[in-house]
Amino acid sequence: MRTLNKEVKDYALHVTLCADKNEFDTARKLAYMDNTDRYPVPGCAPGLAQLADLQKTYGPAVLFDEALASLIPNYFNEFLQKEKIRIFGKPEVNDVQFLPDGGVSFQIKADMFPQVELGQYRDIAVPFVRMEQQAEFEQAVLQKACENMKGEIPPALIEQKMNAILAQEKLNIHNDAVYHLLADMLVILDEAYVAAGAVRPKVQVRREAMDLMLQCASAEHELDWRDFLKEQVKVMAERYHSLPADFDKKIDAIMKKREDAKHKMSPDALTDELFKAYLGSLELTEDQWKNQRMGQAAKDVCIDLLLEAVAEKEDLSVSNDEIHAGIEELASRYGLEPEEAEANIDKGAFAGKLVRDKALALILNAAKTDYEAKAALDKKRAETAAKMNADVEVKN
Repeated sequence: MRTLNKEVKDYALHVTLCADKNEFDTARKLAYMDNTDRYPVPGCAPGLAQLADLQKTYGPAVLFDEALASLIPNYFNEFLQKEKIRIFGKPEVNDVQFLPDGGVSFQIKADMFPQVELGQYRDIAVPFVRMEQQAEFEQAVLQKACENMKGEIPPALIEQKMNAILAQEKLNIHNDAVYHLLADMLVILDEAYVAAGAVRPKVQVRREAMDLMLQCASAEHELDWRDFLKEQVKVMAERYHSLPADFDKKIDAIMKKREDAKHKMSPDALTDELFKAYLGSLELTEDQWKNQRMGQAAKDVCIDLLLEAVAEKEDLSVSNDEIHAGIEELASRYGLEPEEAEANIDKGAFAGKLVRDKALALILNAAKTDYEAKAALDKKRAETAAKMNADVEVKN
């Protein structure tokens, strides 16, 4: 492997790597061993055909794609390890060139993980008492430690964190029966209005569906919510149009159709529908929702960079026993068998989380309360509360 060019621009690594003819031919031979069933050669036993035999049978470009599929990531990983470069996200491969001498070159673009310079992260003083004001204490300590840290954060890293927050939110919503009920209400009520011959603005249907969902989910109608829903839909539809004689049957058909449709939906499609219903309940678009949380995503990235830098400087690590214990605790929390949890967890990523947890504990345990600043903050908060109460009394 040769490095033809390396450049860092706009937080991204641009590198051109090259494999000579022998290296590329070796990659093709290895690819053939994994694809012998796809490339049989007359007169040759499976796996024993030479490259010349394969080229004669299938053409000079045989196994190019298969060889590149393994060669490119292997060479790029080797390059990253040699140069001690850390990236995030998915690298982009472009401009693959087959050279006259039989080798191949390719360009890769990858977002580089930022390098940060730690400032003070031990003995940070904040105007909160840890045991009494746990959340405020931790937030203030981490904010100060992040402010003391130097380094630029690539926008792509914040976008990646935003996507992780979005994925977690979608998972939470998918696991919440309330949003399943809301999505059902939206479809059923909209189609019921159509069946009644009534025309209603989408925004009004959304608000009415939200109200219906809250009523159906209440303890009062927890058991009879289907009958209650049917009756309420009839009452609401009748406000805007006289109902046909067979409206009861039409509602039954609409509800059955909705139930069948949900069973046929893919998990991703259902999750997207539930999230859309959730956004509708907030009267937000997905872009508006993201904009509201972009600041939190940026803060989360700063904290991640802080904890990883502290873990590296303090040479923190976790043992296999600690990883196993952590997985057992996670399994217990979610009602899973430890073996099931262990089979579905990326141990490398989980170990990284445990190391960051150690870094977090180190920072927080070393922090302290600035009682003078706390007294000043408490006084300011009391004065603000008193002013607000006085303003309320004047208005009343």
